[in-house]
Formats: sequence, C-alpha cells, structure tokens
Amino acid sequence: MKLCYKLICFLVFSFLACTTTAQSSISLSTGISTDINNSNISSYQVPISLLWKPGGEEFSPLILLGYNFPLSGTSTGEAYTLNPALPAKVRLSEKISPYLFTAAIGFAVRLSKSKNNNSLYVNLLPFGICNQNINVNYKNYDKENYEILNPDVSRNEAAFVMAASVAYYFHKTKKDLIVMLQVQSGMIKKKDAYLLSYNSIAPLQLTFGYNFYYNKK
Repeated sequence: MKLCYKLICFLVFSFLACTTTAQSSISLSTGISTDINNSNISSYQVPISLLWKPGGEEFSPLILLGYNFPLSGTSTGEAYTLNPALPAKVRLSEKISPYLFTAAIGFAVRLSKSKNNNSLYVNLLPFGICNQNINVNYKNYDKENYEILNPDVSRNEAAFVMAASVAYYFHKTKKDLIVMLQVQSGMIKKKDAYLLSYNSIAPLQLTFGYNFYYNKK
C-alpha cells in the first residue's frame, strides 16, 4: 500500500511539472483487438485509443482512454431435454459481445530515437479501471423443449486492470504516425460466485493512428 501511494503521488507530481515545462501531445489510434483470456471464444473488437502525454520526450506521465466495440465473439453451449421424441442433447451457437471502456494512468519511457527523429516508446499503465459490458445470446435455442444447465449470462461490471504497450512514432513536422501494440490484463477482482464459461476480457490490440503535438517547446 505504501508503494502504491508513493507511485500515485509521483505520477501526480510529474503531471503538474510536465504540463508547464515540456511539450505535450495527444495520440488517437484504432485497429484490431483480440481476447487472450478466453481460449474457448473467438472474439475480436475494434478499439479506439486516446493517449495524452502532458510533456517530456524521454519520460512523461501518461493517461489512456480506450473503448472497444465488439466485432465478433462466438462460442458453443449445450442444451438438454427429457422428451424421448427429441435428441437428448443439442449443441447451440453462443454469441458473446463485449463492450470495453478503460481509463488508466501511468508513464511513457523513450527507448530509442533515430537520426530522422523516429522514436520507440514503452508505455506502462499500472493503475486502471475497466468497465466490461458483455452481452450473451444463444442462437436457435428451443426454450420450450430444451434447457441449458448453468447458462452463461450477460455481465456489466468494472474492476481494476493493468496495461502496457510498445509504440513507434514515425516523425513528421507537426504530427507523427503511430503504431502501437498493447496488452491489458483481465479484471482484477474476487472470483465470481456464479460459474460462467468465459472470463473477463483481456485485449491484445494493434492500432494505427496519429500523434498530434501542442504546446511544443
């Protein structure tokens, strides 16, 4: 707890110092994201990522805002019946649609800079909150004759997360092209009392966009 308190105080102090002493930038990017926390689900999303660096070239505090729209998410389930005239078990197609909103704070460290001012950064975001709204639907489910044992249900909850990314900036005069690979943990929370076939979403995403400078010095 003492270490977390010191890190938070350090980040707050860094934000206040950098906003008045160094150039600032805002990055906006989008791309493709997949879930690495559920091997039984084929899930993809379209992420939109906004990064604010209030200042500093080699080191800067960082704020991340991100939203993921579901592109696809499919799994399978089973339903059973006691009706002897029907098959005792049928396999169902399950659609899982996750909507994710993430807000995180951390810092960016420049690892290298080329002769033409292209830069490689690592972004560490140890303090974040993620809201995951996961909608679950079963296709072609005959509710009158079949029953799903322990069916998956939709979830809308928030918890702490951590994230990290590697970003490469292709330098231009007033803006940079940015390519970023980011991984985010699943939600850090107590174990669910109700057993589900899926866990919280842990997105691995590749995004492309632009980094815009302002208050440049």
